[in-house]
Amino acid sequence: MTLSAVGIYYLYQLPFFINIAIPMSLLLASVFTIGILSKNNELAAIKASGISLYRLSAPLLLVGLLFSIGSFFFEDSLVIPASRKRIEIEQNKLKKRRYTKKKIFTNIMYQDSPTCNIVISKFLTENNTATSVTIQYNSNQTLVQRIDAQKMIWIPEKDKWKVMDFKVRNFDEDGNETVSSVFTDSLFQFNLKPDDIIQTSLKPDAMRYNELSDFIKRLKESGNDPRKWAVNLHFKIAFSFTNFIVILFGLPLAAMKHKKGISFGAGMSLLVIFTYYGFIKFGQVIGYKGILNPILSVWLGNIIFLIAGARLLYKIRQ
Repeated sequence: MTLSAVGIYYLYQLPFFINIAIPMSLLLASVFTIGILSKNNELAAIKASGISLYRLSAPLLLVGLLFSIGSFFFEDSLVIPASRKRIEIEQNKLKKRRYTKKKIFTNIMYQDSPTCNIVISKFLTENNTATSVTIQYNSNQTLVQRIDAQKMIWIPEKDKWKVMDFKVRNFDEDGNETVSSVFTDSLFQFNLKPDDIIQTSLKPDAMRYNELSDFIKRLKESGNDPRKWAVNLHFKIAFSFTNFIVILFGLPLAAMKHKKGISFGAGMSLLVIFTYYGFIKFGQVIGYKGILNPILSVWLGNIIFLIAGARLLYKIRQ
């Protein structure tokens, strides 16, 4: 790679590092701001003048809330597009032997035309084979035909897909099934090509919020289970509130008087944020497993730490 290509590669990676550094920066800034006030007895003087810790914390919490909202839009509008550009550089310039290894893509949704959507559960790049395929044909936003196939294989000589063991179902305007037929195999021509599947198979964290939301909607319409994708959709909002959570927890820890000084509050705050990260990732996993509702699973960590942070702030209000 040329020097300029390397520079551009790291430039596209910079927004990601900024995004993950903001919560830690806010946490340390809050801890040291309140910690220094407490160490110099200025916090006691402020309280003695009739200004409560609640009132002192309000502007900092407001900043945390604004950063949380801004973090969501920053990731959605800058981090994700930049990450896609970085991945493109990796594939085209950094990794010389592209797609030579056996690779599997799952949960693929492709709009082949304005009236045709193709859903693929699993695609194997080694032999360009798709399994558990659903092909939907729509007219005026109404499903008129659905093809469910066990397997679909790309035939490069004919520039077509060989669809195998499939069932064709036709529907009337009211959504009632009118005709159902079973076939062994047949050739279909789509705009979809194997390279399109590879290029468009983005992970949930590589999709913008609206893209992921639309993808989930299409999965529901096709009868597929969108649970994992729904968890990642709600996770984007829940995780952005990390900025507010860390400030809420950092304030009381910094305001407490410790013999070890500000460093103790900073150390405890760092421990808290890593514990918080563990909780929200745990919630994400149980959401994937279907143990909890997707929304509740990703907000579980936020709810626990909001309650704990508010209780901690209440205890030292005097």
